[in-house]
Amino acid sequence: MRVQRGKIARELAQLEEQMDRAFERVLASAMRLPGGVDAWRPALDVYQTERSVVVRVELAGVSSEDVRVVVDGEYVQISGRRRFGCSEDRQHHLLIEIPQGPFERVLRMREPYDADRVGARLENGVLTIELPQRQSGARLIAVRST
Repeated sequence: MRVQRGKIARELAQLEEQMDRAFERVLASAMRLPGGVDAWRPALDVYQTERSVVVRVELAGVSSEDVRVVVDGEYVQISGRRRFGCSEDRQHHLLIEIPQGPFERVLRMREPYDADRVGARLENGVLTIELPQRQSGARLIAVRST
């Protein structure tokens, strides 16, 4: 019987992704947002550059004052609130599809990052968080003879 390495690698990657999602749900429930309301999950992209990991979160209509980012070198918690845009007291909504209220995402990063150098900016409805790679503690030691 021949084992297909690609298939096994894909299945392991899928299992790891499922475990990460399950862990995120457990951690999110432990860190439940105030008010006991279930949070919605904004879409996000994560990519890596030479120097950092970048997380981009779609937060159209959310102000920077309503966003909270917590980092510890291993996890990233993004939470906040999209406020319901009421311009008049007597509105009668015909359709509401844009999620409102509290939101939350908790990510466990595969590589440790330098929590002291993290930067975040909200621009055109996209939150961009840059997680600089932690500098390796390894260094070359010169060996001298005596």
